Amino acid sequence: MDFEQLLLRILLSSIIFFRRVIRLLISPYKTMRAVAKDNDIVQLVFILVSIGGYFYIADKLRQYEYRPLLLFGLTIINFLLTAGFFMLLRMIVKNETCIKIKPVLLLFGYSLIPTLLWFSFNSLLYYFLPPPRTISILGKGFSIVYISFSIGVLLWKILVMYLAVRFATRFTFFRIVYSMLIYIACVIPYAFFLYSLRLFRIPFL
Repeated sequence: MDFEQLLLRILLSSIIFFRRVIRLLISPYKTMRAVAKDNDIVQLVFILVSIGGYFYIADKLRQYEYRPLLLFGLTIINFLLTAGFFMLLRMIVKNETCIKIKPVLLLFGYSLIPTLLWFSFNSLLYYFLPPPRTISILGKGFSIVYISFSIGVLLWKILVMYLAVRFATRFTFFRIVYSMLIYIACVIPYAFFLYSLRLFRIPFL
């Protein structure tokens, strides 16, 4: 592949990436189904670069206790552990030994988009409206809007994560629910461990 072809591929991947980020909000099912058929790992690079950019910018806004590179590295580990967890479950339940890794990585990569949006929104709020915040009418109104936004993003995250697990594992509904409950059970002590080290109040998952 020569340089011009490489640039063309990166350009096409970037267009697909930005379109899918928007469509992930409008039509999550169709978007994740299309992602499940894709092998373009360049899109995953865009996702990870966006996350790395977030940690760098957020550190400038609120000064993390740890270097952004460490937090980004932990996020990569979290991402790989998540993808590996569900791939392992699929291999055990379906007795498969060969799984296409790229589509699975893409699926769980796109499942990080709601998380990235929520963390970015929080960092911007911290910069423009730093705590402590008042208990006035405007303060209470802000809290209502913030909580509503957070709940909306959480529901979006759950839906996208559910679709990622569905297309990655090809499980039935109840198996997906069971596998996600097992995943959550594993995440809770891990999240508490990260919190005890003051790395993440909420893990970037």
